[in-house]
Formats: sequence, C-alpha cells, structure tokens
Amino acid sequence: MKAMRLRDKMTLWFSLMTFSIASIFSAAVYMMTGQVLNLMLRRELELSLTQIVAQVENEDGQLYFEDEVPVSTGAVYFITEENGSELSSRGADITLFDGIGPEPGNIRKVDKEGRRWLLLDSQLLNEDELNIRVRVAISCTGNEQVLAALRLIIFIALPVMLAVSVLGGRLIAGRSLRPIREIINSAETIAGGDLAVRIPAAPAKDELGEMTDTLNHMLDSVEAAFIREKRFTSDASHELRTPVAILRAYAETLLQDETLTTEQKAALQTMVMECDKMQKLIRQLLMIARGQESSFAMTWEEVALRPLCVGIQDVMSGNLEGKGIKLELDVPETLTIRADQSLLAELMLNLVENAVKYGREQGHIQIQAAEEEKGVRFSVTDDGIGIPEDALPHIFERFYRVDEARDRSGTGLGLSICEWIARAHGGSISATSTQGVGTRMDVFLPFHN
Repeated sequence: MKAMRLRDKMTLWFSLMTFSIASIFSAAVYMMTGQVLNLMLRRELELSLTQIVAQVENEDGQLYFEDEVPVSTGAVYFITEENGSELSSRGADITLFDGIGPEPGNIRKVDKEGRRWLLLDSQLLNEDELNIRVRVAISCTGNEQVLAALRLIIFIALPVMLAVSVLGGRLIAGRSLRPIREIINSAETIAGGDLAVRIPAAPAKDELGEMTDTLNHMLDSVEAAFIREKRFTSDASHELRTPVAILRAYAETLLQDETLTTEQKAALQTMVMECDKMQKLIRQLLMIARGQESSFAMTWEEVALRPLCVGIQDVMSGNLEGKGIKLELDVPETLTIRADQSLLAELMLNLVENAVKYGREQGHIQIQAAEEEKGVRFSVTDDGIGIPEDALPHIFERFYRVDEARDRSGTGLGLSICEWIARAHGGSISATSTQGVGTRMDVFLPFHN
C-alpha cells in the first residue's frame, strides 16, 4: 500500500467500499426476500388449511367436502375421517407424506424426492360428533426458484458493479487529483530552473484551491528573492572587476621596482596570485549570472572537437608536467558539433583542470569523444582520489566542496559552470566515481541544425 500511487489508493478504497456496501445490501435483500417468501408461504398454508376445514359439512350423519371455495393452487391436501378413511384429497404429491406421523399445528419443512415442502396437520376436528383430520402441504420450489434467480442477479451484478466502481473511482480520483498533477508538473518545471512558472488556478475554491494559491504566493516570493540574488551577484561582480584589476596592475607595477626586498616581492606576488583568483571567480560569477538571466549571447558555429582538445592540452601542459600526468586524446579528427566554441572550451578546460587537480601524480587523464545517433558524447577520465558516493549528487552545486582533504585552490564554481554550459546547449553532464580509483565526467551534447 505504501508504494501505491495516491490515485490507485483512492480507486482501491472507493472500489472496496462500494463493493462492500453492495455486498452487504445484496445479502440483506436476499435474506429479507427469503424470509418474506417463507412467511407468505406459511400464511398461504395456514389459509389453505382454514379454507379446507370450513368446507367440511355433516349432513344427516354423513361427512362431505363442499369444495366450493378455491384453495391455493399450489397446495395439496388430504382429509381423513377418524377411522382413517379418506374424505377428500387433491394432488398426487400428498401421498409422499403417508409415512410421516401427524404433528397438529406445527408447520414442518420436509424434503421429499429432491424437493422441499411445508407440511401442516390440523388438530382432530369435531363436526357434529364426527371427527376429521386435515393435512395440507405446499411446495417450496417456487420460492427456491425466485431465490436462485435473485442469487444469479446478485452474482452477475456484483462483479459488474465492482468493474464500474473501479473505472468510476479511477475517473473520479483522476479528476480530483488533477490539480495535484498540475502542481507536480509545475514543480518539476520550477526544479528545472524556470521560476516564472505558476500553478494553474484551481476551478473550485476548496482545500486544493487554497493550497494552489498559497504555493503561487510562495513561488512569487521565491522568484523575487532569486531575482534579487542574481541581480546582487551580477552587480557585485561588475563592481568588483575594476578594483581587482587596479590592485593587480599596481602590484605588477610595484614588482618592477628593483629596490624591493625579498619579503616585499613575495608579498606582491601573493597579491597578484590572489587577484588572479579573484578575477577568475568574478568572471565565473558573471557567466553564471548572465546564464541565469538568459542574457548570455551564444554564438553557434561548427566546432571541430579534436583541435579544441589539442588546444586544451597545450593550455594545461604546465600543470600536467608539474604532476607528471599524461593526457591522452581519443577524439576522431572529423568529429564536429554545432556549439558555442568559447563555452565548449570553457567546459572542457574546467573538466581537465579538475582532473589534473584531483588526479594522482604520474597518472593518466583520457579525453574520449564519439558520435551517437542524436548527438556527441565525450568524457574526461582520471585515476585520482575519486569522489565519495554521498557527495556525487552535490558536486554541480555552486561553491560545493567534498571535504577539506581535496585541493581548495579553485573557486568551487567550475562544475556549476560546466552544468550550465551543457544545459545551455540542450545537453547534460553526469559523473561516476570510485574513491581511490578515479572519476569519469560524461557530457552529452545534442545535434543542432
């Protein structure tokens, strides 16, 4: 039950309740019908006995049966005098009860030859000093046929009712949960980054309608806060670019002074290095901010992946030689894709920088690329320290770091930018990693006309 969807649960409970109520109602109707039919048959038996007794007359010491008042057509009877001689009878079936002794006033159920009967014997009656006894019997076959037909109707109607309740319950549940489905769809779109989406207003002002209004108000607040954050990031990055550039320029100018002591030169070199980091961070923040605002102007062109990767290899040659890492390229010469070359280069550079940063010394990094049916898939694989399994879902978050043991010289924005670039091209990026073995970053970019 816990794993079932809400619509299925509602359908199940609706169907079970409908089926249970219908079953109880059908059982009650069946039992009451049986009781009413049995009561009517007993009254018919008693009435028949009364009518028969009323028509026995004594004339001049001789008993005879008038047979003027119609007796129930379903009744058979046998009238005997005190000495056991037959006065009158109707129906050959009355002979079935010859071996049964009389029980005056007691209506009995008797089974004879596969049929059930109601049997009633009168008291010993006195007609002007002449005694008689009357036995009446009525077959229960008619009642049993009615009950059998009712059972058949119930057995046919209940499955049909169950099927109708399942279909009806599913339809009703679907219509009732439609606003929730719209909320889920809107939430999935919002989770994809489109905070401008709102949940369609519910037609009825019920609890779901109130929840929809509340969620939309909450989304308005979230979007406004997110816009303020993006604006702050963009504005702050813009404002910081010039001061950092000036600081670096002054530091580089001062480094040319030959009168500086060794300690002073070291301090200025540290300033230049930190300014480099700040400029890189500012550039990345601006890129993310523009991407979030959809204001980044992409330039689409045919990009040859092999020359691009060779260029990345040249740029990273110093870092690679510093750790003794060998970069291998498995990229076809003719492989091309329509993309923004500067963004694609940024993506590749970030992935290779991460692979070098967290790769082991004297290790290997491999860039592979291949064409697929709907696009191009390429990967960057290292044999470094790897990423813990619980950290993999978070590595594309801004400023996320796995732990203190990893190199903290970067900005913490590289993989976030990679994810944005992949999504800006309509593609995706994913990571697989084993601690102590290495990490593989996979990127898929679809073809664009």
